[in-house]
Amino acid sequence: MAPSSRRPFNGAGVRRISGRKTGDEVRHPSRPVSRRGEKWIAEARLATLNVCGAMNDKMDEVCEMMNDRGIDMLCVNETKRKGRDVTAHGIYTAYWSGVDETERACQGVGVILSERMGQCVKEYECVSPRLLWIRMKVGLKKLFVLGVYAPDMSKPTYIREQFWDMVRLVLMKCKENENIIMLGDFNGRVGVKRSGYERILGTFGDERINENGEDLLTVCVEKNLFVANTFFRHKRIHMYTWERGDDRSMIDFIIVDERMRSAVVDTRVYRGSNVGTDHYLVLCRINGLFRRWRHRTSVSTTALQRIRIERLQDEGVKEKYKCRLRQNISGLNELCMNDLELKNVWNNIKKVLVDAATEVCGVSKRTNERKSNTLWWDDEVRMEVEAKKRAWLDLLATKAGNSGGMNDEIERKKANFRRINKRVKEVV
Repeated sequence: MAPSSRRPFNGAGVRRISGRKTGDEVRHPSRPVSRRGEKWIAEARLATLNVCGAMNDKMDEVCEMMNDRGIDMLCVNETKRKGRDVTAHGIYTAYWSGVDETERACQGVGVILSERMGQCVKEYECVSPRLLWIRMKVGLKKLFVLGVYAPDMSKPTYIREQFWDMVRLVLMKCKENENIIMLGDFNGRVGVKRSGYERILGTFGDERINENGEDLLTVCVEKNLFVANTFFRHKRIHMYTWERGDDRSMIDFIIVDERMRSAVVDTRVYRGSNVGTDHYLVLCRINGLFRRWRHRTSVSTTALQRIRIERLQDEGVKEKYKCRLRQNISGLNELCMNDLELKNVWNNIKKVLVDAATEVCGVSKRTNERKSNTLWWDDEVRMEVEAKKRAWLDLLATKAGNSGGMNDEIERKKANFRRINKRVKEVV
């Protein structure tokens, strides 16, 4: 009996024939990866998801979702995260572009990269709370990645025009030998294949069109790009990226350079990943992107430092912190009176708080970047999050199987999901 071709070629469940060399032994004795395994390793998975705010609270859940789906790059929109920053979260690196610290939290775009994708970054720029670009070299491919969160159609026309003008200015930074990839929430409806856009649009998707969609297609024509979502046939529920009540649409896209068309294997929606948003995860698989990529040992850099705030749980340390804080605050009023600018006042207050905590609690250097220091992400939180995922999948399954007369059952599932989701927020 010959080994089944449907089983993984790693020795598990494969009947070996004595006297014959199999798989990797034939190819190279030191390379424990089959040909099929190498194909998956070389494949890159790019995704986009509108998280609808509260990004700081959802970060651990998002990273876990990326790990489960094997995502190398995730563009997150509407993060409502202030400032421009680069942060490390275990094996993931996140680039953030948001509004100024003094403004109300809104908009915001970010790009989260896996360990191997993070090693490929050459340059980046936080353009605005709606635009962020990253230049990278993955294997032999040079990429220019643009994370996008476009203004919706309720915004004034001049704001939307300014946004698309800025997109064109950013794309002018792209070199001729770089492949453009745009991903994010474009708040645009592009329709399906029609005259003038034969190479840009496929035949699968939402037939509706709006002004944002027209502007996006114009950019695609100018830069020789195509809308990957529309070229792969899937069920309707795996094409619509946003749903609220009875309304749904296709407004989150992954736009790829025409020169990479043959490498794009699939693009579709995955509904099972829920992080408290009415958008769905859009995932694009690109074959062979990591084919010539080799793992590089991380360059030794200054270790990240964090204040050991967990020590404040000790009553003695807490009292010492209060005492030090009173001493530091004594000179704060004079500083604030001399400089009434809001940003400077906040910086002075922040300095007093951080200096006192650093002196009393001490700092620790993160020697293991894979280790998470999130104190609240424990077994209890993980169990509640898993329960929320199961409730969400149960709701989706009930909706998908609804052939009429099941509205009461759907409402019951919705109520159960809301109850569990509320409990998760309380635990977190």
